[in-house]
Amino acid sequence: MIIHKIYNWMSLVWHKVFHVPVRMAVAEDNNVPNPRLTVVLLHGIAATSCTWRKLYKDVSRDPELNDVRFIALDLLGFGKSPKADWLDYDYDDYSRALTRTLKQLKLKTPVILMGHSMGGLIAAKYMTESHSGIDIEAGILVSPPLLMASEMSRLPDRVYMSTYGSLQQLAKDVPAVDAIARIIERFSNFEKHYLKTQAFEKSMENIILNHDNYQTFRRIKIPTLILHGHFDPLVMGTNLRKVAKVNRALTYQSVIADHDITATKRVRIIREIKKVLKDNEQD
Repeated sequence: MIIHKIYNWMSLVWHKVFHVPVRMAVAEDNNVPNPRLTVVLLHGIAATSCTWRKLYKDVSRDPELNDVRFIALDLLGFGKSPKADWLDYDYDDYSRALTRTLKQLKLKTPVILMGHSMGGLIAAKYMTESHSGIDIEAGILVSPPLLMASEMSRLPDRVYMSTYGSLQQLAKDVPAVDAIARIIERFSNFEKHYLKTQAFEKSMENIILNHDNYQTFRRIKIPTLILHGHFDPLVMGTNLRKVAKVNRALTYQSVIADHDITATKRVRIIREIKKVLKDNEQD
């Protein structure tokens, strides 16, 4: 407890007083020589970069991806990244941290920004912003929970508010955390020890339950694949299909899968990465 308080105070001074952006931890980086493309991976809430473990294995066995650099980050508050209580864990915090991390990596190739669940929301927001020196070629958003602010009475939004909002409230009660975690861990990569953290509570409120997310998706101009699991208990496809119809930069596809990064999703992800590679060769 004392060490945690000292860390919070020191990090607050360093980052708030001296305006040094927080940096995310690079959990995985295959750092291939002379890469043609870089894929940056962002996991979801109450999870870590381990979300992508099976994808790592798949791409490592594919010779067509030998010259693609894969970088998996731990989001703020999770995994090996900073866990300061003074952070707001909002889009501004995640965006500044992501920018500083990517610039320190000194990427020299175009980037595919890929996010799962909440990581998909963060990636979507990031793609609508201007970031000097970072060339985002394409996006892949896997199972992003998308709310529509103007239509809160509709079924998908009632489901989101009920599911995620209830999870946020239940996380304040220890017995409820254990019960809900046992259920959710069956079909997602949630790690229940995160459910009572500031990062979980604030990210849930500021990112997942943010009513501006739908408008953010409408503003994306970078070619982006939205990948949805047909049997996903946490994300309904209605809003995702709807926004893909009004924004030509978005392509929606549903596969036989749940919320996790299943084999069917990994096949589609790898196909999309290869498509970006091929398109780059033709340019």
